[in-house]
Amino acid sequence: MSASVEVPKTLLVLIALHDLGGEGDLETIAVKAHELFPDQFCWRKYPNLPDKDAVRVHLSEAKKQSFGALVTDKDLRRGGRGKNGARVKMYALTSAGIRKAQEIAATHPSGQVSAAKNPLEYHRLIAPLLESEGFQKFAAGVGIQEVGRDAFLLGFKLFGDTSPLLISGRLARVASALERVSDPKTREALHRFIEEGRNAFGF
Repeated sequence: MSASVEVPKTLLVLIALHDLGGEGDLETIAVKAHELFPDQFCWRKYPNLPDKDAVRVHLSEAKKQSFGALVTDKDLRRGGRGKNGARVKMYALTSAGIRKAQEIAATHPSGQVSAAKNPLEYHRLIAPLLESEGFQKFAAGVGIQEVGRDAFLLGFKLFGDTSPLLISGRLARVASALERVSDPKTREALHRFIEEGRNAFGF
């Protein structure tokens, strides 16, 4: 048997949606994702149950243009109403999503695919920081004091009036995700940015 191939966890949700015929509501997709990849989409304390919230996050990620716009959440059902008149959001693969799912299915059967470790940590925490004005100035040689407290915090998607506890937690999360950065120079620059910002602004 071939060794398991790691892919972003978002693509595992894509496979589950494709297995459902390319369309489904959140609960149905979550059940299918758990059925296909039980270790990837379960609650930590209750591994026999599907983690609907995790699936929702990855469906949202798959919708983004930056990820290829592989999923849409337009209501595709006639009537579009669930029990008690509540609207049920339906997710569907776009044409790009169908091609991607078919490509994965053709090259890596689902039993041979597993999720790469915490791919969303990079996309949610590291990528925005790399693109932030504050970090780009720092990487270009501007001192952390000149970068400024507000620009430093915006790199972590935080505002100036954010509580110290939340700031400390966000910085710690980003620091722990730095291992996802493959380039050692960039990783070191990010590490210095965090540490110098902590020291300069009292975090």
